[in-house]
Parts: sequence; C-alpha cells; structure tokens
Amino acid sequence: MILNSVLLMKCSAWRGMVFLVLMISLAGCQSLTGSNTWPDDVPERGFFLNAYEVDAENQQEQTQQQYLNWIIRFYQGSDLMSTGWNELTPAVLMGMSGETLTAAEKESSELGLAISSEWAKDNSVREINTAMLSLWGTVMLSVEQPEERLRALRQIASDVNAIMRGELTAEEISDERYMTLLDLPEFF
Repeated sequence: MILNSVLLMKCSAWRGMVFLVLMISLAGCQSLTGSNTWPDDVPERGFFLNAYEVDAENQQEQTQQQYLNWIIRFYQGSDLMSTGWNELTPAVLMGMSGETLTAAEKESSELGLAISSEWAKDNSVREINTAMLSLWGTVMLSVEQPEERLRALRQIASDVNAIMRGELTAEEISDERYMTLLDLPEFF
C-alpha cells in the first residue's frame, strides 16, 4: 500500500512536470505567433518597426507590440474605430479612373502610412489623435467628385506633414478649416 502511494506520488509529480513544460511551450508558441503573424491587408511590418525604433519617447510609454496592435486596428478597424483605413480607402477611390485613380491610390497609401505610424503611438506622445482621424474620414467621404476627393487627400496629407513638422496644431484641424480649404458645405 505504501509502495503504491509513493509510486502514485511520483507519477503525479512526473505528470505535473510534463503538464507544466507543455503549458510553457504552448505559451511560448502563442507569443511567438502573436509577434510574427502580420495581416496581409496591413502594409509591411518592417516600416512600422522602424517607426517605433526611432521614437525613444514613445518607447518609454508603449511596448512595440502595443504599437503594432494599434497599427492593425488603424487598418482593419476595431470597436473604437469601426471603419478602418482598408474599408475607407475603396470608398474614397470609388468612381476614380485613369491618372486620378493612380494618383489617389498612391496618395492614400502614403497617407495611411503617415497617419497610422503617428496615431498608433501612446496618447501622451502622439501628434495625431482619433478626433482628427474621424474628421479626415468624414472630409474624404463628403467630397462627391473624384477629382475633388484627390484634392482632399492631398490637403489632408499636407496637413499631416505640417502637424509632424510642428507647423500646424491639433486645434487647427477643424471642420471650418476644411470647409474653407475644400469649399465644403457647412454641415458636411
């Protein structure tokens, strides 16, 4: 009887060790998958890794994985932002053709990279906030004519560059700005 109890304890300890090793291995696989899996519908991961690496201030506030998760949310949408860049872009490009379409696709791609790489940073560090994203999306979708949508894309790109250079503040990004610059109606 005592021999059976000792044998049972050894087997239980052995099973416990195997279980523990298995769980640690699975957890390692899960984190490896999380860090190496990158969605096909999001631009190249390396671009965003470089953007994260050059911003020491943001690194103090946010992990690389948190940053990359926000990048994915920007492109794919989330509970906070139901329409991601991937869904917005086809609506903006709708009705465009020829040179206008080619220019708008390039502008949209570059604009997505510029906005997302800044917006994904920690709130305390970033220069582009969610209110701006919402306004820019509304502006792009409010312009009816394809050529005017390209003009809107270019204006927003110009504003993003000005924000990043410190020449334009978040407070200056407003409905009124785009009503004036793009001849939008008052309640676009």
